[in-house]
Amino acid sequence: MSLIVTGAAGHLGRLVSEQLLERVAPEHLVLVTRTPEALREFRARGAEVRYGDFDEPASLRDAFAGGSRMLLISTDAVGHRVRQHRAAINAAAEEGINHVVFTSIVNPVATNPTGRYAWEPGLTEGILHRSGLAWTVLRFGTFAELVLAPAATAVQNRRLITNNGDGRIVPVSRRDCAEAAAIVLTTDGHIGKTYEITGAEALSPNDLAELYTDLSGQPVKVVQLSDAMLTEVLAGIGTPIMNVLSLTAFGRAVRLGFFDVVDPTFKRLTGHQPISLRDVLIAHRADLLAVG
Repeated sequence: MSLIVTGAAGHLGRLVSEQLLERVAPEHLVLVTRTPEALREFRARGAEVRYGDFDEPASLRDAFAGGSRMLLISTDAVGHRVRQHRAAINAAAEEGINHVVFTSIVNPVATNPTGRYAWEPGLTEGILHRSGLAWTVLRFGTFAELVLAPAATAVQNRRLITNNGDGRIVPVSRRDCAEAAAIVLTTDGHIGKTYEITGAEALSPNDLAELYTDLSGQPVKVVQLSDAMLTEVLAGIGTPIMNVLSLTAFGRAVRLGFFDVVDPTFKRLTGHQPISLRDVLIAHRADLLAVG
């Protein structure tokens, strides 16, 4: 059984590759990336590293040759991901890959206010369903590591400025997502399944502020703003307009409940609870307390 991991040089791809090397012999692992030189350490450990670029569909035939199962990690090229993912799924079918596991997000629907960030993975799920390939979809919650930067800002300013209202997020660590992906790739019984991979605890802005206060020793107060007010504040401090729009849209999606998904699937797959946001922040305490 040859396992293929796309986007293997990214944060998630590296973690999945580490997990897989604990489960299969390295000669059964093929890591696909646009930057093979970035994976020299994995090649030295016996994994095969191949060049593959979703914007160069012809490169994917050789990249996927001989594979039996593949993890298709969603790219970060928002606005272009459907085309890229379709190219990868088509190449997988042409090369006879038996099973494709795709990393999506919770609530990847057209009504999600995050727009392309949500509906591109949803459209990809549909392409995969119609591809004729065996498939599994992993819908990840908000990556806990992405909470670190806004948490550090909140600690520094002693204010958590948000348009989330009472909406909740359910952070899940990339390491846990990688473990779930590795298990699905290396065990049977997952074909045709859509798994929600989330943390165990939904957290409101008040919950987050209390956590930041506890970990930092600095009082952090929640400041609720409207979408328009948050847009004005972010633009006023020089935030690029596309980032302003994305952050405001994410907050609106949280407020409306699109990221308030708590699911026990991770524990069922792994046999243990997911890492808490508290533990992720403790592991990065120096960054949390850094003064910008």
